[in-house]
Amino acid sequence: MAIRLRQIDEYWIALCAVESNPKENDLYLDDAIHQALATKFSLDWNMGYEDPKLIELMKQEKVKDSKEEIEKWLTKMEEK
Repeated sequence: MAIRLRQIDEYWIALCAVESNPKENDLYLDDAIHQALATKFSLDWNMGYEDPKLIELMKQEKVKDSKEEIEKWLTKMEEK
């Protein structure tokens, strides 16, 4: 489902694109982008919805491990 992301004051909200009218500065996400994000969120939050093709493409693009990167960052912060 296509989505509009809209900022109202300091808050971001996600709206169904069909149920809302576009406004200036909205971010529009089509169905394909929505599916990509749903797959990523599902992996991050262990929700059980994953698109196998998208997961394979995501794995091919991964070049770093997030746990290793945060450990490096924390070590640098401790050294300061």
